[in-house]
Amino acid sequence: MRAAILNSFSGPAGIHIGEVPTPQPKRGEILIKVICSPVNPSDVLYCSGLYGNPPKLPVTPGFEGCGTVVASGGGFMADRMIGKRVAGSVQTGHGFWSEFVVLKAMETLIIPEHIANESAASALVNPLTAVALVRPVLEGKHRAMVQTAAASQLGRMIIRLSIRHGFPLINIVHRSELVDELRGQGAQHVLDSSSVGFKEKLGTLSRELGATWAADAVAGDLTGILAASMPHGSTISVYGVLSGRESTVNPGDLIFRGQTVTGFWLSNEFKDRSPLGLLRIARRMKSATKLLDSDLKTLAQAHLKLDELAVRLPELLKSTSKGKIYVTPNA
Repeated sequence: MRAAILNSFSGPAGIHIGEVPTPQPKRGEILIKVICSPVNPSDVLYCSGLYGNPPKLPVTPGFEGCGTVVASGGGFMADRMIGKRVAGSVQTGHGFWSEFVVLKAMETLIIPEHIANESAASALVNPLTAVALVRPVLEGKHRAMVQTAAASQLGRMIIRLSIRHGFPLINIVHRSELVDELRGQGAQHVLDSSSVGFKEKLGTLSRELGATWAADAVAGDLTGILAASMPHGSTISVYGVLSGRESTVNPGDLIFRGQTVTGFWLSNEFKDRSPLGLLRIARRMKSATKLLDSDLKTLAQAHLKLDELAVRLPELLKSTSKGKIYVTPNA
């Protein structure tokens, strides 16, 4: 089969397409013919050797996606899934940017027919991250929330969740035209980080709303701006590094204002493999699936064939607020 192959950590531009053996499912596993797979920020970092523990090369990227089950390695659950459209994810080994992928049957989701392929392919990483990031507010630990990269697909999910659950949300974008766009989608508080007086507006608004929880996908200087502007005792959870730079925070904000900067990695949400932990994970996944055509839906800006990855992907990544980019290996 054909697959995207990463031989060096030089980013998406370093991907080439090659022929590799089609993987064979073992008992309890299924072989999936890939329909599409999103290009998430984690995939870009992975291709650059900056995500978690860098894998042994060569490797095929693509953390998540959806496809049709075409074969089973045996077992009651795996056999029942033949012919179904499923969504799943991989953390190591062979990824979704290939014509076929093998997953454990029990770790995939059967996707209802009315859900678009794009939302099905993005059923796990962004939806589960969005739900996890708003949980501290829903649990009453914080009155309101701040988020950066609010125009991203994940950011728009958080906006829709804030509207559904009725909690105040301050949305930070990096271009003025995105302010009206997000307000048109129901966001009440939208700030442009490139505008004059941004820090003062953020400070005033976060104090008025009591926004003591922030989800930061940008890092760099913006983490420090959040720490300096939000009320005393706030927590900033960094879950991305879209700026490509290390978070910088004034030690005085940590020492004298009691600010906390922590990190969020979705993989940590799935580390509890006890029966109770697996049940909790299954409930979260099922709950997220119900909202894939509404609050947790994903819009696409482009679909790329395998041969187009190295050429078109670097340019498309310059403007991800237009929608998610999808790899379509069998197109």
